Amino acid sequence: MEITKYIQSITNELINNESKLNALDTAIGDGDHGSNVVRGFKAILEQSSQFTKESLIEKDLMTCAQQLMSKIGGSSGPLLGSAFMALAISFKSKTTFTNKDLALGIQAAFDRISQLGKSKLGEKTMLDAIHPTIDAFNNSNSNSLDFAQAATAANKGAEATIPMLAMKGRASYLGERSIGHMDPGAYSVALIFKALSETQDIPPTQTTNSDKLEPNENISNEMKLQPISKNVSILVVSHSQTLAQALVEFAKEMKTGDFAFEYVAGIENGKVFGTDSQIIKNKLETLVVNSEVLIIYDLGSSKMNSELAISLFPSDAQKRIKLASCAFVEGTIVAVSSNNTNSVEELKNIVESQMKVEK
Repeated sequence: MEITKYIQSITNELINNESKLNALDTAIGDGDHGSNVVRGFKAILEQSSQFTKESLIEKDLMTCAQQLMSKIGGSSGPLLGSAFMALAISFKSKTTFTNKDLALGIQAAFDRISQLGKSKLGEKTMLDAIHPTIDAFNNSNSNSLDFAQAATAANKGAEATIPMLAMKGRASYLGERSIGHMDPGAYSVALIFKALSETQDIPPTQTTNSDKLEPNENISNEMKLQPISKNVSILVVSHSQTLAQALVEFAKEMKTGDFAFEYVAGIENGKVFGTDSQIIKNKLETLVVNSEVLIIYDLGSSKMNSELAISLFPSDAQKRIKLASCAFVEGTIVAVSSNNTNSVEELKNIVESQMKVEK
């Protein structure tokens, strides 16, 4: 199943509705959701020359996931990226698909988004448009992949968010003022399924497996950890490279211990406001080898991308990494000036207690 034509169709649909998505987001968010998702899918197209051009699509979906996570600056990046990652894992070794296969894959994507975003149905998120497509594929009587029925279901799900009270993200800050507006994330999901329904040459519904698929190079379960020999490393994760640089330079003036103190910030080499889970993961790999790591983040999607990055590590490495719930500047200063331990749990408790954070 070669997916370039599907990505092209999705990208075109999102481009055609970019202004509408931005307008929906202006009402209850930052006003850039359309521009963000368009940038993400354009980035996928730029990488389409790397697609397998064959029936196996696991690696292609993982490429999609990486581009979405690295190019979309807001919370939609890690959420959509993790959804494509879940699809890739669910579709491993498959060549062609039935409607039941798609239902299982989308359920995996739904569960991953729910876990990462700590959200559920009825909270005015993209989940409200995704979940109806699972039922649509499960209940389809079609002999071909029923993207048309799924698109109808996703659109109804997006429309159903209009009377909902937003419970997650920036829209939740509006309280009852969020009622009466369609969730832009849900609408972008509806547009994705609309584009899929309009793409021609749907593959047959026979399911086969292949022994030829190599282990995916993007998922590593092996990591050689050394005994902890250093004080806790501190990693600042910010949307803004300028802010992160200034904070780290400022906080270094209070640094007395011998420990790593670094930052990751921005996307596209720091030129664009946002965070990238893959960059966070790459930085963590250098820190977690012989120390535990405390992450201090600025905004909600920074936390989400950090959590996604941590989830990509094997379990023994994950145990070495914690996120501190604290004010960004003040928490960083407390962490840097108080760090004389090799226990990340201890340092986290010091920071959060001084910030008077409720746990």
